[in-house]
Amino acid sequence: MEEAKAEGKLKSIGVSNMTPKIWNTFVPQFATMPSVNQVEFNPFFQQKELRRILDKHDVKLEAWYPLGHGDKSLIENDVVLSLAKKYHKDAGQIILKFELQEGAIVLPKSQNPARIKSNLELFDFELSEEDMAQLRALDRGKGAHEPDAPSVAEMLLSAYKIED
Repeated sequence: MEEAKAEGKLKSIGVSNMTPKIWNTFVPQFATMPSVNQVEFNPFFQQKELRRILDKHDVKLEAWYPLGHGDKSLIENDVVLSLAKKYHKDAGQIILKFELQEGAIVLPKSQNPARIKSNLELFDFELSEEDMAQLRALDRGKGAHEPDAPSVAEMLLSAYKIED
């Protein structure tokens, strides 16, 4: 990827699922700082340590599973629902707006036309700092996917031929 960037074939390089451990192990060896790291990010898993690392290098976080992949405990969370009522929005809009205000790149996936329309209606309101604090308090510090699990590294290494 770095070779292709040097040849002008790419403008930037992105990575995914780089946890603080993976980032600190590999990125210092890179000649090119990634522009974006796509990781699981939603009110239940806010990636606070990773975001501090990325901020130091002006690397953007792209939210994967921004709506918790339909996790009802997130979509139906009392805080989320009370804010949806307060702002006259749906739960998904509150979650996505939180993520945008936290500085994440958010690209929610849906095939449902009504949800696609709803996902775009995020720019006519702002969550107050008090409401942002309520959503920040939902962080569980753990997500649905654990890239640092040994089985993940083994699976990835077995799928690729790595040459020196």
